[in-house]
Amino acid sequence: MRILFHPGEKSIDVPPNITLLEAAAAAGVLIDGSCNGSGTCGKCKVRVVQGKTEGLDTAEKKILTVEEVEVGFRLACKTLVKTDMVVDVPLIHGGTGRKKDLTQLPVGFKSDIRLLKRHVKVRKATMKYQKNDLKRLEESLDVEKLTIDSRLLPQLHPMLQEKKGEVTAVLRNDLLIALEAGNTEEHHYGLAFDIGTTTVVALLWNLNTGELLDVEARTNPQSNFGADVITRIQFTKEGEGNLLFMQKKIIQCFNEMIQAFSIKNEITAETIYDVTVVGNTTMSHLFQGVDPESLARTPFAPVYCQGVNGLAKDYGLGINPLANVYVLPNIAGHVGSDIVAGMLATDIKKLKGITLAIDIGTNGEVSFIHDGKILVCSTAAGPAFEGASIHHGIRAAEGAIERVKIKDGKIILKIIDGDKPVGICGSGLIDAVAELLNVNIITKNGRIITTEEAIEAGIEKELCDRLIKSDLGMAFVLYQSNGRTILINQSDIREVQLAKAAMLAGMCTLVKHNGFSMDDVDRILIAGAFGNYIDKQSALRIGLLPDIGIDKIYSVGNAAGSGASMALLSMQSRKEAELLASSATHIELSMNPDFQDEYLMAMRF
Repeated sequence: MRILFHPGEKSIDVPPNITLLEAAAAAGVLIDGSCNGSGTCGKCKVRVVQGKTEGLDTAEKKILTVEEVEVGFRLACKTLVKTDMVVDVPLIHGGTGRKKDLTQLPVGFKSDIRLLKRHVKVRKATMKYQKNDLKRLEESLDVEKLTIDSRLLPQLHPMLQEKKGEVTAVLRNDLLIALEAGNTEEHHYGLAFDIGTTTVVALLWNLNTGELLDVEARTNPQSNFGADVITRIQFTKEGEGNLLFMQKKIIQCFNEMIQAFSIKNEITAETIYDVTVVGNTTMSHLFQGVDPESLARTPFAPVYCQGVNGLAKDYGLGINPLANVYVLPNIAGHVGSDIVAGMLATDIKKLKGITLAIDIGTNGEVSFIHDGKILVCSTAAGPAFEGASIHHGIRAAEGAIERVKIKDGKIILKIIDGDKPVGICGSGLIDAVAELLNVNIITKNGRIITTEEAIEAGIEKELCDRLIKSDLGMAFVLYQSNGRTILINQSDIREVQLAKAAMLAGMCTLVKHNGFSMDDVDRILIAGAFGNYIDKQSALRIGLLPDIGIDKIYSVGNAAGSGASMALLSMQSRKEAELLASSATHIELSMNPDFQDEYLMAMRF
């Protein structure tokens, strides 16, 4: 059967009776498979334009509206391929560019790149100068003993014959990793990758100047197989070859970005000689092709934590085959190298007083730093702030509501890249809940009041009219036009409560564990694109952040990408990353007697 996916015009031949979600994954088409095909999240909605389908699955009857069914919408995870089909897929790449402008190196950062690229003229052999090619190159480079990879040996003599012995050598210490004809010194590049559970960011650096040349971002293609790390780990265990498949997915994503860099910047991919990689512990394991099964069960012990070096050719990266690939160290099962990179980028050990550094995501991480002492924990915030588990939630992509304000009974929306919303992303969700709390439509315990209660309380008529009863309980209509309705319902509020309570309880527990109170905290650093785009006042209002004063809360952008870049550009930074990871103490919240109490208190708004 042939399936054609729009947009992008990607087609693939597949056997009958596989799901559209499986067909899309095979074709390299991204469909949000947050629940890994269980039919509970409703995020894999697609529109079947051509082709016959069977009747609706039970999950589809529950999730799809009558209007959606009438125009051909189905859940990709529940729709079996029976005939040739043409399928429209909602765009989920859109918002990845929001991470592009969030990477900055610390003021005063100094590069100490270990890679050397040198143009030399190699003296010809004569009867009086009967030295082998490698020895003559060694003397021209003025190194004590040159080591060469066996892959380069066949190239050595022809290269010295070309351009009359003018060559450019790329050296890692005294190891020759590339030899190029003529003078190519100006083409000297490296890559830093930040593998997020949702978004993958790549940064292209000029290794001669330490200049950031370009940034690419993609939705993590592993998203087809689950919104969170636990679901993806489960997928790796469901079939033989699934682990290798997940590794290939991320390598393919890397190579797509490398190709984009090559075209946009008019560079040859083989002139990329060094790579650094960060990610949470599960993402790091999957990139390495290491089974992450132990991360999904107690005691959540990773296979490895220390930094790992490898070669591009062994990973299948489309750059110089002998380029070194350095994966920064992890700290614990759910505190990864992205957190280490963030600490590196913020120079966190040198900050005076007490610092809390947080990364808000499906797996929220919290770091407590005081007098050089580092404690870390992770907390299962859930995917609500990524748009998953929210009825009309989407990622921060085109058409996502990212800001919500209520003024004089009017709803004011800000939509990413347009004026017609298709859903609501994390920053918009936080705003919406905060605003509904401010107008007393949501109570302190998280209940959406009824229309009758709203009228009795004297709430503006325009807002009372937006309260409806849905299949999921009371709901508030954020937007309604041309047959499209976007709701915030009771189950969405509960998801926000669970997520924000987990983050706040994690912070409170670490602070209390060290004998302090929130009044003692000098600053909170929020890392990541999400932290950069949320309204801090809204985050304080819903209790996602502790009320220590808005002037003490700072967004630090893509600190993980910045730290990965520092490790690319500096061997000293790599040493510091290893030291940060080894000196951090991990606190297991499930074993801490204070966490459950803090969690229950944090559930209230």
